[in-house]
Amino acid sequence: MNRWAELERFLSGADRRVLLILAREARERKLLAPLYPLSHYDTAGLRRLLRHLGNNLWELPYIRTHLGLVRETQSPTEETYPPPIALSELRGKLFPDLYGMEAEKEFLIEHLYLPLRYPNLARKYGVSLSPMIIVEGPPGTGKSYLFRALSKGGQLPIRFIHTPALASMWFGESERRLRQIFYKAIRRAPMLLVFEEFDSLFPPREANLPWLNGMTNQLLLLIDELKHHQKPVAVAGITNRRIALESALLRSERIDHRLYISLPDIWERELILRQAAQNFPVEPTIDWGAWAEKTEGFSRADLISWLRRAAQIAFLRDRLEGQPQTITTTDLQRAFRS
Repeated sequence: MNRWAELERFLSGADRRVLLILAREARERKLLAPLYPLSHYDTAGLRRLLRHLGNNLWELPYIRTHLGLVRETQSPTEETYPPPIALSELRGKLFPDLYGMEAEKEFLIEHLYLPLRYPNLARKYGVSLSPMIIVEGPPGTGKSYLFRALSKGGQLPIRFIHTPALASMWFGESERRLRQIFYKAIRRAPMLLVFEEFDSLFPPREANLPWLNGMTNQLLLLIDELKHHQKPVAVAGITNRRIALESALLRSERIDHRLYISLPDIWERELILRQAAQNFPVEPTIDWGAWAEKTEGFSRADLISWLRRAAQIAFLRDRLEGQPQTITTTDLQRAFRS
């Protein structure tokens, strides 16, 4: 088999996570200049981009490592060891275009990404390969948004489950759907399962809800199975109220970590506003630092909603005057008072 045929077979079998890694390496080496951000390309689009590189793909470290070229040059007795990580660089790769939430980013890197990325090292140090995390916080603080930003980075396979969608009127069907999700994740490991609205199907068994007790029991069994066999599948449950969850689910041997996402402080509010303003036609002279002081108590969702109200005012002015408009400080003030 010639070299290009070998590369073509590799590209055809690679999933989107691997294709994103290759595309980023090619972009860093000036071999690839995509028209759009790489996260905007689907799997087929990434393959087309990479195929244009031809045999230049051999210059990419991931290709050389995967196809054995690096291992062939090493001594049989030489033990490879992963290089150290640069945390600031890793944050940028895992959470592209996400401003703020620095502590939360480091938390997910430390407790989710690194154990799944380096399972042999994690096993050596006794770190769980199947961590379970409860993510709690007020509505609108960006709990789901944080994981969706992690998914956008493409460095970690993530599946989002809208928990109420698992419910079924048929006896045992909800439990079967839950088992299928876990077993499929094990086959595709490493994998992160993110359950949104976690408390909707796993309430305390003392509530005496027979149609939900089975789901709670099934989840407890599946988590215990993951931890016993050390399968590289992490579970994150997102909830607004941790107290609404089954207490057996929260005991220390099942739940590894708790992450509380609070309302943004003044520094984070300014970063959120600057990031969100890139998606709106705003005047460049707006003082976002001053607005960050005025929006004490606003959640991430509240800030975005406020900007959208100001954008609606500018849009209406555009239609009345028949010419392009920008969002002004006056628009922000009107939206703030509404």
